[in-house]
Amino acid sequence: MRRSLVCVLAAAALVAGCSGTKNGTASSEPSYATGSPSAPNGSSGSAPKVSSPLKTSSIESDACSALSAAKRSELGLGEGEAGTTSVGKGCTLYAADDKLNQVDISPVLANKNGLSDVYDTKANNEYFEPTEVAGYPAVYAASLDHRKDGKCGLFVGVTDQLSVNILVQYDNGPGASDPCPVALKVGEAMIQTLKEG
Repeated sequence: MRRSLVCVLAAAALVAGCSGTKNGTASSEPSYATGSPSAPNGSSGSAPKVSSPLKTSSIESDACSALSAAKRSELGLGEGEAGTTSVGKGCTLYAADDKLNQVDISPVLANKNGLSDVYDTKANNEYFEPTEVAGYPAVYAASLDHRKDGKCGLFVGVTDQLSVNILVQYDNGPGASDPCPVALKVGEAMIQTLKEG
């Protein structure tokens, strides 16, 4: 099991190295795995429970539906472009006024235990900071800490079986020096969009 976990993490790192990062900079995408040897079901259940699970079928089939048009406008983001990230199918949204500022939203479908699978791999991250997003459990985490370079990774638990990765990569503006508040705002907007259905 440990060998397969190492292989999954190595594959994730390899894909992250080839992902859509810009200007040749290293990716700050969080490491993840599809399970952990700590429990029979693949997860220790270590993350806080989601008390009000959200309906996620829309974002599971189309990650770009994670933000309504109104929320994208509020955040200064253009329409999303569907694509693939190191955690699976996702959506890339660029700032409407600066294409060097982007946000990737990716439901982590490979993890069947939601945020607990992220918690179970926290030793693989350079930063791991539990938080809440609009009352939902979340954690800032990434295998490489590039927050001072405008990159911040945030996982939000939307059900006990599904977390969504929000990866901010900003080259310009306030988000370039402090990207995590951008990730938080995107997470809040995503939850509001999902609640509105």
